[in-house]
Amino acid sequence: MTHPTLSLISAYVAALAAGDSAAMHDLRAADFVLDWAHGDAFEDAPLSAEATQSFWPAWFAAFPEMDYEVTRTVAAADVVVTEWIFTGTHARPLGPPVFDPPQPPGQRTIRFRGVSVYEVANGRIQRETTYLDLATLMVELGVTP
Repeated sequence: MTHPTLSLISAYVAALAAGDSAAMHDLRAADFVLDWAHGDAFEDAPLSAEATQSFWPAWFAAFPEMDYEVTRTVAAADVVVTEWIFTGTHARPLGPPVFDPPQPPGQRTIRFRGVSVYEVANGRIQRETTYLDLATLMVELGVTP
């Protein structure tokens, strides 16, 4: 039997892999926050539920062909951690709230790893904290040499 928290995150990850931001939104709490730990992780505040509604569509638009592969999952009663690999072709501008000003498409296929920590309460995702290989992402996007 599968634990409800793990089932919830499995559905969320499946929606993410499919580029379905509406399905992702339906699984999050009203006060959800996305902590995309990048840049100055101590100064950059997590994104609100409202800002997150713009984040994933911007990402999916920039990478219309992508693969999101979960390579490891660790689950507890109210927390699930996934290790993953993202692969995608940067075909369209990657704009706010991910990059501001937008990062022009380089038509490059990029690949990087990361870890996401999902906190769950009352059958909804309350918080998503993502740590990623930012150096590789920036080089592969052509932002830094």
